[in-house]
Amino acid sequence: MKSNFFQLWGWPLVMAILTIFGLLAALTGTGVWHWLSWIALSVPVVTMVVFLFKKRVEKE
Repeated sequence: MKSNFFQLWGWPLVMAILTIFGLLAALTGTGVWHWLSWIALSVPVVTMVVFLFKKRVEKE
């Protein structure tokens, strides 16, 4: 049961943690924290774009 939970929810949890970290870093930090927030917030966006184009290519 434990492995099924992480197989299903592992990557969504990682994306949620990255998003929360990115938002908090942008709100509370300065300097290098802004760069870390940009990186952390771009990972979910890039992942969504990659899978969107991958799905469109498979349809063709």
